[in-house]
Amino acid sequence: MARDEQSRPWLSRITQPAQLRATPEENLAALENLTEIQAHREWVIDGLRAHVANLEATLQRLEEHTDNLERELEGVRAHAVNLEKLLAEREARLADVEAHAANLERRAGRRRTRLAERSMFPGVRFPRLNAIFRLGERIWSEREDLQERFPLDRAADYWYWLLWHGLGSRAEWASQLYPSPEPHLIHRVVGENTGAAGYLRGGLVDGWRIDGCLREAGFDPARGGKLLDFGAGCGRILQYFAVYASSCRLVGCDVDKGAMDWCGKHLDFAEFRPLPMQPPSPLASGEFDAVYAFSVFSHLPEALQRRWLEEIARITRPGAAVVVTVHGRHVIDEIVSRRRPHETPTPQQLARALPELEQRGFAFFPYRKLRFRDIENDRYYSTWDLDQYGDAFVLEPYVRARWSDLFEVVAYHDAPDDWQDYVVLRRR
Repeated sequence: MARDEQSRPWLSRITQPAQLRATPEENLAALENLTEIQAHREWVIDGLRAHVANLEATLQRLEEHTDNLERELEGVRAHAVNLEKLLAEREARLADVEAHAANLERRAGRRRTRLAERSMFPGVRFPRLNAIFRLGERIWSEREDLQERFPLDRAADYWYWLLWHGLGSRAEWASQLYPSPEPHLIHRVVGENTGAAGYLRGGLVDGWRIDGCLREAGFDPARGGKLLDFGAGCGRILQYFAVYASSCRLVGCDVDKGAMDWCGKHLDFAEFRPLPMQPPSPLASGEFDAVYAFSVFSHLPEALQRRWLEEIARITRPGAAVVVTVHGRHVIDEIVSRRRPHETPTPQQLARALPELEQRGFAFFPYRKLRFRDIENDRYYSTWDLDQYGDAFVLEPYVRARWSDLFEVVAYHDAPDDWQDYVVLRRR
């Protein structure tokens, strides 16, 4: 082997470590270079460690940011759910408004009924009413603004305007109107603070609403039938329905015989019949196509209220329209909040009765005693059983539960006159 190595000197140079072949100066330089490399390596490692620390800090911030985003996203989801609920409620309210608007359009459209072929009003066999019709047509024919506002198919609208504005604008025209009842008769119906003008105009407003409600239940007085004003008083509301006297047979009834006697003497367009204080009545079974009772069932105790409802069911034909007003939620709120003064019940009495009223849906407070400035009315009510006459409060669920065996509840209108609720029924 030694001989071979000697014969091949280049091999020894290859196999010897480089440091053995280098000079001391070279070795020192290499050592310094290694030290620099080691320092650079440590610097790089420190940099990497710092970079890793930065990455870890960044990752932690990203995790925290992700948590925040998830919380915000959860809030957005909850907000979206709330928005969906609000949107659903808004759509429901919009649907109610659209249905109500469509109903109003239908009611207004049905009222556009032509009563006569070539004139605003038809001729009728009732002298006083016929004279009012002819005067009304003369006023209409002389005024282009009325002709534009009230075409021939808007007779009911023009009738409303004529009684409210037209005939009262001149003394000679006002004298053609039906007379007003004596003050004590007016006060029995609308209170002692209302005069003759307010009495008539209130009847027009209430009649207008009842007309629309009757149409909702399927009865159009312009197309004929027999209509009963149950609790007519002195014909306050029936004077509005006189416009349909050519096609609809009008009847008024009331327990107030004095009021019925007055109507029989002064109102020629309807027939009037007295009622007993309690049913049965002398009215024939199935006699009427429609009945309305304004502010009657708002004053009856529960048992008597039920008996009169059964009586109305008896005297109407199947499918007949029935409209009844009651003291509902709005009246209760007005009294309890003291927005309107009320003697029976007082706000305190009604507030104490409210839990039971809410549960049962009905409450009755008898008048027991009535005080009038008019001696005639004091005498009149002295003969009444004032335990059976007072203020009755009826909630909509009660109506739907307790009246539906006799009538289908077509609609329930909450205080359209800012006082009583209007219940639209159809006889089963």
